[in-house]
Amino acid sequence: MTPTEPVRRRRPRWPVPSSLLLGLLPLVAFAAVSAWRSRPSDDYATLGQTVDSVVHALVLPESIAVLVLCVYVTALGWWPGAAVDHDRTPLRWTSVTIVLIAVVCAARLPLVDWSALPVRYFVLLTLGVLFVGVFEELLTRGVLLVGLRRRLPEFGVWIASCVLFGLLHLLNILAGAAVGATLLQVGFAASFGSTLYLARRLTGNLLLPVLLHAFWDFGSIAVSATVDATDLGRLLPVGIVGLVSFGVLALGLVAGGLVAWRDDRPRRLRRRWRDVPPAGVDAGRGAEPSLQAGV
Repeated sequence: MTPTEPVRRRRPRWPVPSSLLLGLLPLVAFAAVSAWRSRPSDDYATLGQTVDSVVHALVLPESIAVLVLCVYVTALGWWPGAAVDHDRTPLRWTSVTIVLIAVVCAARLPLVDWSALPVRYFVLLTLGVLFVGVFEELLTRGVLLVGLRRRLPEFGVWIASCVLFGLLHLLNILAGAAVGATLLQVGFAASFGSTLYLARRLTGNLLLPVLLHAFWDFGSIAVSATVDATDLGRLLPVGIVGLVSFGVLALGLVAGGLVAWRDDRPRRLRRRWRDVPPAGVDAGRGAEPSLQAGV
């Protein structure tokens, strides 16, 4: 090699460079396994209604899913990108949305009939929804974001992650859920996904999204399992909380979009977004050099 010949940098083998395909792979695998496990005789309405259902529908499968996904992320070396955002959003006012979501979740707790089921039910439900929170947040607000950021500007990442999170809930139809209710749930989940994305961007990690996700699921399942459909005294406030949650999630949709849109301002100014490092990757500190080089 002559002194004037440029030095070629070897492409790092580990951590594995970011890739849209590798970011989508766990989501596709999860969808395939969920579809395979579903049966026409499944009754989605009874999910989480009993101790046995919580154990077999939440705790066991979700704990296995968390373990498999953690092994996958570790094998790729993607923990710095999947679990951490090095650049937190400066739009701190958007934290109002997070506070309001927490208030909605807390408002459900007095509506739960705590005497209707044994204590072990609520303990197991707490464990189950925590597993759900860890798995789904690491899947859709973690690994998926690493892959999407390889190919899309941040506003596109926000849209794609919310839409894919919502579409995952279409699988509930295979488990016996009504089509109309499921389509409503898809839109609801996509909006909630924006709030969870916002929680990651505000705090710089996945802890708050995981806790919010688990808190939301706990209240939803516990109320469904303990409130009698004929008890109008409880059903009315449940409905009111549900209507308020629609408004809060709409605010989260707007706030999440604004955060992502602001991240792409340098790309819009340059008119060539590929010239700007993806959001969440701090090239100056060298935090994730290998995650920028992939294809």
